[in-house]
Amino acid sequence: MAINSIGRTQADTAGFIPIIWAQRALDVLRAKIVLANFVASDADYEPGWKGKTLNIPYPGTFTAQSKTEGNPATVQQPANAATVPVTLSQHKYVDFVIEDWAQAQSSSKLMDRWMNPAIVALVEDLETYLFSFYSSLTGTSVGTSGTNIARATITAARVALNTAKVPMEDRALIISPKDEGALLNDATLQSYFAFRQNEAITNGKIGEIDGFNIAMSQLVPVVAGTPNSTKNLAIQRDSLLLATRPLLDPPADSGVKTSVVLDEKSGLSLRFQYQYRIDYRGMYCGFDLLYGGVALRPGNGGVVLS
Repeated sequence: MAINSIGRTQADTAGFIPIIWAQRALDVLRAKIVLANFVASDADYEPGWKGKTLNIPYPGTFTAQSKTEGNPATVQQPANAATVPVTLSQHKYVDFVIEDWAQAQSSSKLMDRWMNPAIVALVEDLETYLFSFYSSLTGTSVGTSGTNIARATITAARVALNTAKVPMEDRALIISPKDEGALLNDATLQSYFAFRQNEAITNGKIGEIDGFNIAMSQLVPVVAGTPNSTKNLAIQRDSLLLATRPLLDPPADSGVKTSVVLDEKSGLSLRFQYQYRIDYRGMYCGFDLLYGGVALRPGNGGVVLS
């Protein structure tokens, strides 16, 4: 009986496939992030650790020259080019134990019962961290605290970015749930939703308005006051930078197995580790994210108050 039990344990352990868990977790992560999709990213396969400082190149600007006949062209170096230090200050993890992991791995629904709450916790920390940079954005603020966003507010945000000569491409407006509801019920947008963006009616996707990709986040900061002040963000991609790195592998003789996956769109690197632990009589598992951020071009974004 003992021999059969030992043999079954070895077979089951050999069947644990960490890449399945890591890849499935990455799918969940992609579906949950909002703000991270709309900021600049810097990712690399070189491992990092909490507290490591990265020196990320900061692109400069050129000046158009006037060509004169008979004279050679003037070669330029980008003005104000520099490197931006970004510290990987955030190492977030979620650990848990699966006793009947063979059953959990046999069904995607069972896997998701473990996966979703673990990844949601990591995503909420990541998004909250990115939203904390709203106070670093130096673009013109628009809107009024206590008053929901309206069609005219979006136009005002566009004018503010245009006046500051912010690039037209890769703009996003990240709004709170109450402001999404206000826009969906804005009478001046009903024809647009009905004829050009009917997904707003069927599944709540507002789409683009005034050059902004409109996205709702449940984590938009709200500062308590009289009235409360909601800090929606009108940003161009380069306003904020999210830097991520994979974590160092554990020692080879530690008995810990690791799988790392990278989301090419957001740059997020997710690590999954596991080890059978006799003290828990199950598989000890954990997900990790390592990242840091900075306001790269703070003038390329501003707060939209509501």
